[in-house]
Amino acid sequence: MIVHGGDVWQVAEEFGIPASGILDFSANINPRGLPPQALQRFQREASGPQSLSCYPDPSARRLRQALSEQLAVPAEAIAVGAGAEALLDPILRCLRPRRVLVPIPAFSEYRRVCERLQAEFVPFPLDRAELFRVPVDRLCRRMESEECDVVLLNNPHNPSGALLDRDEILPILDAAQSRGGTLLMDEAFIDYSPHDSLVGEAARRPGSIVLRSLTKFYGCPALRVGYVVAPPDTIERIRSLVATWPVTQLALDTLSEAVADNAYAAASLRDNGAERERLGSSLASLGISVFPPAANYLLLELRADMPSASELRRRLIVKHRILIRNCDSYEGLTPGRYVRVAVRSNEENHRLIEAMAGELSCL
Repeated sequence: MIVHGGDVWQVAEEFGIPASGILDFSANINPRGLPPQALQRFQREASGPQSLSCYPDPSARRLRQALSEQLAVPAEAIAVGAGAEALLDPILRCLRPRRVLVPIPAFSEYRRVCERLQAEFVPFPLDRAELFRVPVDRLCRRMESEECDVVLLNNPHNPSGALLDRDEILPILDAAQSRGGTLLMDEAFIDYSPHDSLVGEAARRPGSIVLRSLTKFYGCPALRVGYVVAPPDTIERIRSLVATWPVTQLALDTLSEAVADNAYAAASLRDNGAERERLGSSLASLGISVFPPAANYLLLELRADMPSASELRRRLIVKHRILIRNCDSYEGLTPGRYVRVAVRSNEENHRLIEAMAGELSCL
């Protein structure tokens, strides 16, 4: 079973179709691609012998400074790594937790990293009736009763898209801090609700760490860049556990350019909001339950009389060359009943709607 979205290579091999011919709705990537100036810089430096003859800057100075200006936090409070997923391991090795409380369903790497580091993974099941929103008071009580020293929370929640606003998250941070623990926030998709980010607190408050992705929002997951925000002393400990050159200079310079493009970010939020609403409404009209989203993806619940998640995924690949995310690998979701789709461009979303309508029209 594919446990992550975006593996078009395995799908191409399994179904005997070229990867370039697959329309990928399984990975939640900004369909705008890289900002134009960032793309131009990448192309220019990739073709320059001088750019390729130097080692990358191990401190990622330019990118950290660009992020510092964007987020209004000190550059010393930022560490860069090869994607958010790759930074999970050094963060948890730095914290050395005994027990990690994780709302589920959740990104499967959370459990894998905990098990690899011999930290107990303590699941906190979210309720479908509550649209998979985190119940803050119950979570705080569970953290205390289970004596968990780390709470690992993603916001917006993946795969449901449910969002906690900043004021809802602060009591969780207070509760963790009061018992000498840590709130680790995975904000991989917070770019679509930037005012609810916890980066300001993470940069100055002990017991708070924010993990973020860059390449999802800026449309370049092949470059693999993410970062951590935490108090500077914590950042130094995390950096000591990261490879000396975790990211190529091409990726660092390209993302430095992308982060500075405020017009691109504003246009992405505008386009995503409009397309998310249109795509959600269209899919709901087919009888599919669509969970209220706050990011660039939709969690869909299929009725019992509809094809299973795996069967619907298979039909869309074979008949329409469209790949969606089968959510059977998400712990805490009923197998066979949930899929997730990205929000892409107007034309691409229309193609998905037409394909889904065709597959469900005979029911």
